[in-house]
Amino acid sequence: MMKWAVLALLLGSSPLAAQTLYVKQTEDGYLNLRSGPGTRYEVLDRLAPGDRVNVQETVGRWYRVVSPGGDKGWVAGDFLERVGDGRTTLFVKQTGDGYLNLRSGPATSHDILRRMYPGDRLEPLERSGDWIRVRHVSGAVGWAHGSYIRD
Repeated sequence: MMKWAVLALLLGSSPLAAQTLYVKQTEDGYLNLRSGPGTRYEVLDRLAPGDRVNVQETVGRWYRVVSPGGDKGWVAGDFLERVGDGRTTLFVKQTGDGYLNLRSGPATSHDILRRMYPGDRLEPLERSGDWIRVRHVSGAVGWAHGSYIRD
């Protein structure tokens, strides 16, 4: 217990009013949720880009969060970002296939650029009928059918 108190004083622990942040796109394609604030702690789970987390406190550059599934742990704050810069944020809905295709144009006849998964964060760019041109959390830009997207 004394170790945590000293660590908190040295690194600047800060309880936060719960705030919502999102996992950024990473080179590995995931962010480790750890049992403590540092890389030497056990990995409890992997969070996907676009996952929404609720921040409970910080210790230096580490954030204690609650994951979308309700798990609690620590993540490196460098891999979290705020959403709400005035742009609308959309999310991929649950689909029968378990994913939604991001396409090169606004119809199923266009090439598939990538798969997007339920909960992935999207930024709307334009509309064409029932199709929405979006920027995926990964940075990929393409078209998705609006019936599989939610606010």
